[in-house]
Amino acid sequence: MLLKKTAAILFLALFLFNLIGYKCWFYYLQQKEKVSFEASLDKDNYDEKDLIVFKVPLSNPYQIDQSRFERVDGEINIRGVIYKYVKRKVENGQLILLCLPYYKKMKLAKALTEFSNHGNDLVPPGKKGGSGDAGKNNSPNEYEANTRWDDQDLSRQLPARQHKNFLLSPLSSCFIEFPGKPPELG
Repeated sequence: MLLKKTAAILFLALFLFNLIGYKCWFYYLQQKEKVSFEASLDKDNYDEKDLIVFKVPLSNPYQIDQSRFERVDGEINIRGVIYKYVKRKVENGQLILLCLPYYKKMKLAKALTEFSNHGNDLVPPGKKGGSGDAGKNNSPNEYEANTRWDDQDLSRQLPARQHKNFLLSPLSSCFIEFPGKPPELG
């Protein structure tokens, strides 16, 4: 009896982890990576050559230019690549952002997606395998062949008068006239 309870608790814990546990684990890993990445940015532990410059025009009439860059937090996703803001300044009516590609966050997001798809038995497009309908034989089997009718076989079995289209009579006009003007409100 004790062995059955222990096995049931173990399988329930495994089911719950499969249901939501791995998402919580990946969320924890993403937050841990975010904190360590931002700490390294605050300490200027990055190569200046890796910075990517984004210039955004500003249309503020009395914008004050800044002579130096200031540290800023945030991120942007451009065509599937996540960039983490490092520094910014306003100069000549443009917002200049210096960003770093955030490869570790993209790698964790991709791992989460692949793990979720694998756990749900989904195969990404372009990959073979899995137990989905990809290997299903679409040829008619003996049961489907009996339900399909040939028009020629049907005409041989039914008398000619049953082929007449008695439900649809030809329309004399496709335009339906209204009996008059709609009533006026008021």
